[in-house]
Amino acid sequence: MDIEEIKHQGKILAIIFRHTLHSDGVKFLTPNEYTLQLGLLEHPTGKLVRDHVHNPNIKYNVNTTQEFLYIERGRVLAKIFTDDFNLIREVELGPGDFLLHVSGGHGFEIIEKCRMIEIKQGPYPGPEHVKKYRANSNDTSQ
Repeated sequence: MDIEEIKHQGKILAIIFRHTLHSDGVKFLTPNEYTLQLGLLEHPTGKLVRDHVHNPNIKYNVNTTQEFLYIERGRVLAKIFTDDFNLIREVELGPGDFLLHVSGGHGFEIIEKCRMIEIKQGPYPGPEHVKKYRANSNDTSQ
């Protein structure tokens, strides 16, 4: 399955996108109301994308943090939780796979030395405001 939604009680917690996913041109993978808009673009050699700028007058109202993770290399076990740390699903991700964390919580176990790229909203409010950790979490790294 190229795209898999992980849900709890009808609420999407995460969306997994496998490296096998393809697009003919531009394909947006997220609903318009998501605070991170995730698109997959595949173009043939020689394709021209028109020069453009984005409208600086648009103001966005962002009241949640969504997070995008791309696994460049290695293997990771992603653990998807509800807001109160009930484990809903564990899913293994490999090179080229990506995950959009929509709501709830998550944690990771590194199965094989990896390199991940993370994108989330800014500006950064500081470490005391960003995350709530589970009380018995073993690792203190962020």
